[in-house]
Amino acid sequence: MDTAILQALTREAVKKKFGRKRILVSKVVPRYPDSLEREYERVVNAYMRVFHAALAERLPKLRVLLENGVRADAADDGQQPTSVNRTVAEVAAFGTSLETLFEEISQDLVERQGLFDLYGRIEKLTKLTRKLTVAEWKRVVKRTLGIDIMTDYYSGLKFRTLSDKWVADNVALTKTLPQETLGKMKELVKTGYLNGSTGKTIVKQIQEAYGVDKNHALFIARDQTAKLNAQITQEQYRDAGVSGYIWRTMDDNRVRDGHRHLNNKRFKLAEPPIVDAKTGRRCHPKEDYQCRCMALPIFGIDDVVLPWEKDPYEATWQTKKEGN
Repeated sequence: MDTAILQALTREAVKKKFGRKRILVSKVVPRYPDSLEREYERVVNAYMRVFHAALAERLPKLRVLLENGVRADAADDGQQPTSVNRTVAEVAAFGTSLETLFEEISQDLVERQGLFDLYGRIEKLTKLTRKLTVAEWKRVVKRTLGIDIMTDYYSGLKFRTLSDKWVADNVALTKTLPQETLGKMKELVKTGYLNGSTGKTIVKQIQEAYGVDKNHALFIARDQTAKLNAQITQEQYRDAGVSGYIWRTMDDNRVRDGHRHLNNKRFKLAEPPIVDAKTGRRCHPKEDYQCRCMALPIFGIDDVVLPWEKDPYEATWQTKKEGN
């Protein structure tokens, strides 16, 4: 349908809700996608367990390598000896063995990743995100404007392209995490070996590094879920002729100061507000790291355009078009 015709029909359908007003702010606060966060966290947790399994199988070999390579007089209490004297040949041999071991872990990880089907799991999560985001958008429109929007419309090329890009980006991002962690672990072993740390100390450091990077992976999962939700929401707003919104925080002690002062203020989609006065960084709700804030859309009677469904008890578009 022609956009101008659809806009005119939309205006006619919602004019009672507007009354004499030219704008309407959403009557409901869009809900933050907590369930999507939990789903992505489950995927990431399972994926990191795959990495942990590949690592755990090689830890005995690493302990043997360290026992053979660490000085015999190194104390087993985690304290480093004052000096470590090794020949160039010893260091080179240890380095070669270490490279071989970590290459084994890397190859094993690649094989396990293939069986895990990360792409399929994240793609499924993306479809769920889009479904829940559309459902929330329908709720906002119904409560505020009194019309039902067509769900199938948001399965179109524009929204699929946005989702497909997010899947590709996040699969690539998630895949790099274990490999980056392996690189850090290898450097920990090298440094510990050269400094004369005990094998027990080095293995403990590796396990701690895994814990830190697992938490970082979960941080990314929460952050990326919010960002996808924000991208879909903004595209829905623009497509509907919404050019502005009211910033709304969760109003709890987790809200950062840079966002708290934006609460209940109006902003344009074309001009995100400053969320960090020191750096001048600008973001819309859910775009900033770990942001849980929401954007209440502002509908304008002259701009709103939505692919809506008529009530079955009212005249259909076709009937109106034919003048019956």
